[in-house]
Order: sequence, then C-alpha cells, then structure tokens
Amino acid sequence: MKNSDKTFLQKIKDNAFYLSLGIGLFAILAVVGVYTAQQNELKVAENEMDLNVASNYSDLEDGDDVNMAEANGNVTKLEGTGSDKKVVEETDSELANDLADMKSTEETVESEESIDTSSATATQETETKPDDGEAIPTASDTGRLDFNSEKTIAWPMNGEVILPYSMETTVYFETLDQYKCNPGILIQAGVGTTAQNAYLGQVTSVTSDNTYGNMVTLYIGNDYSIVYGQLDAVYVKKGDFVKMGQAIGTVGNPTDSFEKEGSHLFFQMKCGEETVDPMMFIE
Repeated sequence: MKNSDKTFLQKIKDNAFYLSLGIGLFAILAVVGVYTAQQNELKVAENEMDLNVASNYSDLEDGDDVNMAEANGNVTKLEGTGSDKKVVEETDSELANDLADMKSTEETVESEESIDTSSATATQETETKPDDGEAIPTASDTGRLDFNSEKTIAWPMNGEVILPYSMETTVYFETLDQYKCNPGILIQAGVGTTAQNAYLGQVTSVTSDNTYGNMVTLYIGNDYSIVYGQLDAVYVKKGDFVKMGQAIGTVGNPTDSFEKEGSHLFFQMKCGEETVDPMMFIE
C-alpha cells in the first residue's frame, strides 16, 4: 500500500508539467465558453429589440394613415404607445381657407399698389406744376400745341417796332448801312427787359450766333415756330414746355450787326422753314 502510494505520487510528480498544462487549457476553455455565452445573450437581446421595433413600425404602417408632414391643410399626429399607436388626422379646412383668403387679399393689395405707383409715376412724368399751380403741357399731350393760321399770339413785350418784317422788299439797316430783307421784327427794349412767351410751345433749340446773339426757338404746333433773339439771360432749355406769358429770358446788349439800332428783342415767326410776318398774328 505504502509503496503503491509512493508510486502514484511519483507518477504525479513526474507528470506535474502536463497536469498543469491541462488545467490551464481547461481554464482558458472555460473563460472562452463564458464569454461566448455572454455575447450570444447580448445578440439575442439586440435581436429581440430589433424585432420589437420592427413590430411597432409594422403596426404603424398597417394603419395606412402614417403621414408625418403637413399637406393640403391637414395635420397628423401619433397617439398611444406600442401596438396601440395610431395615426389621427386633423383637418382644419377653415384655417386653410382663411390662409388662402389672406394670400388672395395680399396679392390684390400689392396689385392695386403697383397700379397706383405706376399711375403716379406716369402722372409725374407727363405733367409738372409751375409755382401758380397751372399744368404745363408735356410730351404726352403735345396735341395741345395746336397753333394754326386762324389763331393769334401775344406781344412778347411792350415796345416800338424799330424794324418791321420785310421779305418781299428791303429795309434799311443803319449799322450795316445797307438795305436788305428782314426775316423778323425788332422790338425796342432796354437791357434786362423780360421777354415773355407769345404762345404755348416747346423749346426745340437754344443757340447763339454773331448776328442775333442768344436765341430760343419754340414749336407751337402745325409746323409753326417762334424765335426770340438778342437775349442775354435765358430761362428755358431744350425740351421745356413753356406756357403763354412765361419768361423766356432777358434782352441783352445788341450784337455788332445792330449796334446803332440799340438794344431790342429780335422776334421771328416761321411756318416750316419759311418765315412769316409776326404782325399778321399778334393781337
């Protein structure tokens, strides 16, 4: 017995290395087994959660009313939990109608404001007001420039006619010391005297030359024009509409061609390119 025990212990001692190795491998396998079991349990739990989520989502889809957006005035919401979830649709047709009415009203108001603004702009562009409040004709109503051979014009200023219109016969020009035709009339006036417009018209040119000095030409309708010369200051510009009686400018010193005639207003009238006698139309 005693020898037998010694033999067993001796065998254990002789094989201690292999026994230790076996025990270590067993421990490692046990740890791996426990870890694997835990991982499997986690996967099972995750799968169960995914299945629950899918089941809940499927329950919602089965309602065929899932709609998480607003459309056509309808609003949707979720009520309940789990399998009791359902989609409830609330239709607010009155609110939708009110919104549509408000939008229509805003568009109408914007349209009316646009029309009013356009009308105001057009009015401003086609009509201006002088200081006395009387409207001056503009490009949109040039039909008011209606002078014709049966109408009359006003005197541009008070003064004596020192040289008459004469295109069929000649008249004597003292400064030039010669007889020649005169395409207008010379109205005697002191330097600085205001020349007033003789008829409603539009300024077509403001020029200057050595014979008649500063000149203003106005179109008054039906091919008729009137011309003011021997001016110093000029109060109008090309494109202006000038009513009857409005200041055109002031008389200046005479040019060298009219030095002996003295200061005066050169006043001319045309029909097309032909001059006409202003005295035929002055009241």
